[in-house]
Amino acid sequence: MEKRYKEILLTNEYGKLLEAKKKGIPAVPCLPVIYAENPITAGNEKIMEKEMDLSGYPYVLEQAEEVEEAYLEKIRCRLLGLPCEILQTKRCIVREICLDDVDKLYEIYADPSITLYMEGLYAKKEEEIAYTRDYIRYQYGIYDFGMWIIEDGQSGEVIGRAGLDLRPDREDAELGYMIRKNRQGQGLAYEVCTAILAYAKEELGFEKLYARTRKENLASVMLLKKLGFHPVCAQSETKEADNAQIEYYIALS
Repeated sequence: MEKRYKEILLTNEYGKLLEAKKKGIPAVPCLPVIYAENPITAGNEKIMEKEMDLSGYPYVLEQAEEVEEAYLEKIRCRLLGLPCEILQTKRCIVREICLDDVDKLYEIYADPSITLYMEGLYAKKEEEIAYTRDYIRYQYGIYDFGMWIIEDGQSGEVIGRAGLDLRPDREDAELGYMIRKNRQGQGLAYEVCTAILAYAKEELGFEKLYARTRKENLASVMLLKKLGFHPVCAQSETKEADNAQIEYYIALS
């Protein structure tokens, strides 16, 4: 079995996988993998199959003929180091982060107002690049979601981040968002987060999401309420100190 999807090769022949590797062609093994369609002898085939090593392939497909094109496109992007597009809104494109975005994020985070209520980037850019590389590989690769980049749909300018992250104390994900200073106040966060909530329910199957913000961050508090979030504790907004975080939730079902 051999199939091409754009730049990548899908095959169940181990010999063709090795050949593609030598030529630098991204390839995906398809089960059951055999050494070749026409082995020299049955005995040799068994010996060769024992020596087959698929550990270096991040994706292995079962029933490859039934795999949807959207999933193949995601595999293609991951193998080629391209960011996968997650969704589009009226004015924005939400996509995965890539290493080229790091410099742009440092420009955005240079404004002190951005880190007033949230953590900043690593002080050393090389540490942020290493973190981003691991984030792409493990967060996106394992969970298929995470914090994403927001692009202006017309200019392609990086204007912020938004997405879903996991917390060790919660089964459900947490919504996060950030819009660069000169694009705030235009309804972009609401537009993007509304689309992400729909994506979380329809594509990822989440039934509930959480979000955290500080009481004095009035813009964030208003945004969460507009999106339909409710305080986890009904009295938390009045009892907590001004610098304490308030936790919100929204039921998506």
